Amino acid sequence: MNKILIDTMHIHDLLTTQDSSYVKLSQAIDDEKIKGVISVTTLSELLIFLGQDIYKKKLNELLSSNIEIVDTDRTMAIRAGELHMIYKIPLGDSLIAATGIIENIKHVLTDDAHFDLVQNFIKPINLKTALKMGR
Repeated sequence: MNKILIDTMHIHDLLTTQDSSYVKLSQAIDDEKIKGVISVTTLSELLIFLGQDIYKKKLNELLSSNIEIVDTDRTMAIRAGELHMIYKIPLGDSLIAATGIIENIKHVLTDDAHFDLVQNFIKPINLKTALKMGR
């Protein structure tokens, strides 16, 4: 099974849109064709993007899904600080990238160009590529 780190905006879309591609991604995760992984940082970012009124409902959906949520430990925090310092990646993205790197995940589902800076450690992929991995 392919493990894919999922960036916050794709989790947001997974929770809020009925786009057929996200429905297919959700199904691939539910069917365990893809192991979806997120950083605990995404939980904080989702509150910002979803807003307080809808956050709790969507958080419960996320927590009851097959998506693995990885806590940040000191090793990840240090690695994130290094990524932020060396590559000038925003701290939230650095924490997400560090999660994937430390967890030895090869791909991150993202449209964020910041992840291009660390592609030697974790390869950015788009939704179409992620869906192919789930076949």
